[in-house]
Amino acid sequence: MSTLLISTCENRLSEREFVYPISEILGDNDHDILNFEDCSKEIVSKYNRVILCGTSLQDFAYISLLPFFDTLLKNFERPILGICSGMQILTSIFGISGLIDNVEIGMVEVKTLEPNKLFDGNFEAYNLHNYSVQDSDKFSVLAKSESCIQAVKHVSKEIYGISFHPEVRNEKIVSNFLLI
Repeated sequence: MSTLLISTCENRLSEREFVYPISEILGDNDHDILNFEDCSKEIVSKYNRVILCGTSLQDFAYISLLPFFDTLLKNFERPILGICSGMQILTSIFGISGLIDNVEIGMVEVKTLEPNKLFDGNFEAYNLHNYSVQDSDKFSVLAKSESCIQAVKHVSKEIYGISFHPEVRNEKIVSNFLLI
C-alpha cells in the first residue's frame, strides 16, 4: 500500500530534519515524498494513506495555507497522520477553530487517555512546536502532556494528529500507522 509523505516545509532544507527521518522509518514500504507546493488533489488521491510531516519552529507558512490544505485533504477518505504542524493543519480543516500559543521544546511525559491504534501506555516524546490545538467535539483526545494535547483522532475518520515528533524517539507510532 502506498503512502504519501507531504512536507509542510516552506524551506525545503528543513525536510532533512522533519521529512526524511519519517521516510527512513518507512524504509522499504512503498512511499513517495512531495512538498506541499507540488501536491494536488489528483496526486493525493492516488495514495492509500498520507502522512503530513512537521516543519521548523520558524516556519509559519502552513498557517496561511489552510484553505489550500482544506482543498487538498478534505475529501481524502483514507488514513491520514499529521505530525506537529500536520496535526495543526488537520485539526484546523476537520473541526477545530484556532490554535493556542504554546511553545514546547524538548522531552515531555505523555499520558495516554484512550486506547488507540498508534500507541499505548505513558511514554516520553520529543516536542518542538509553537502552537497546540484546542479540544473539540470533532476529535477524541488520545493523549496529553502537562501543558497540552499531544494526540487526537477524528471521531468518525481514520485521521490522527500527534503534536510530538515520533521520528526522534517513537518510531513505532509511524510503523503502527501503516497498519491502519
